[in-house]
Amino acid sequence: MKNSVKIYLKGMLMGICDIIPGISGGTIAFITGIYARLINAVKSFSPSLILDLFQYPKNKGKLIESIKKLDLIFLITLVAGIGTAFLIMSRVISFLLDRYFAFTISFFIGLILASSTVIYKKIENHKPKNILFGFVGFGAGILLSVLSPVSIVPGLFYVFIGGFLAISAMFLPGISGAFILLVLGIYEFMLKVLYDPFSNFYYLLVFILGAGLGAFTISRIISFLFRKDRCKTLYVLLGLVVGSLSIPLRRIYETAASFEAYNIALMVVFLLLGVFIVYFITHLEKDVDQT
Repeated sequence: MKNSVKIYLKGMLMGICDIIPGISGGTIAFITGIYARLINAVKSFSPSLILDLFQYPKNKGKLIESIKKLDLIFLITLVAGIGTAFLIMSRVISFLLDRYFAFTISFFIGLILASSTVIYKKIENHKPKNILFGFVGFGAGILLSVLSPVSIVPGLFYVFIGGFLAISAMFLPGISGAFILLVLGIYEFMLKVLYDPFSNFYYLLVFILGAGLGAFTISRIISFLFRKDRCKTLYVLLGLVVGSLSIPLRRIYETAASFEAYNIALMVVFLLLGVFIVYFITHLEKDVDQT
């Protein structure tokens, strides 16, 4: 029971960070010592398990053995914590975006900007060919900022894609799922879905299904790319994050009430606060890594 409470609270910490663009819930999982267990639990959901489910009850014994190998109690408890944090923080962030949009987005930019240094520090080889892949990612990020809608009311398929891509943040250093939703233009929409999940049940269900499929496939794709060439993969991610920063910057430019010196100074303060928080979290990560 005591262990389950700890896992639930760790899930809440992950959920708080996952809903804020710039801090990866995967980083929190690492700091709290459950990252490896989480990845292994997700990877345990293999295609053979799905086939066994469709063949039930013909292979009942095999299915029961496969389920026993899953870390289901851990996953259910962790997801419950994440879900609780989502419900609470969706209301907090929705309020901040409604009342203090420019300052809140400035805070997010600080988080995202500082998180890009996390990716950079994990790159071991900075030879010119690898750096070139960073420019490719940067160009893709700029292109996304041009193509990405500021805010939309998406269809169910678009929400499914959002869930599929957002879950990848669990496996990528320095990238948050909320940032991916911000890039796709559905961050605020999904906040509203979480704010009133019963009225938006189908959107929430489709998002969860997309996230489930994404967790199943993305973990394997990222493992493959990291084995193939970790440095080039990280450089593409770094360029993509930096290039995509033009999206929240555009939002501030288009929606800020004024650009008086006082408001600009406050935006800078909140940006630096975001940088400091990521700096603090990454130092905690280093301390855990050394123990």
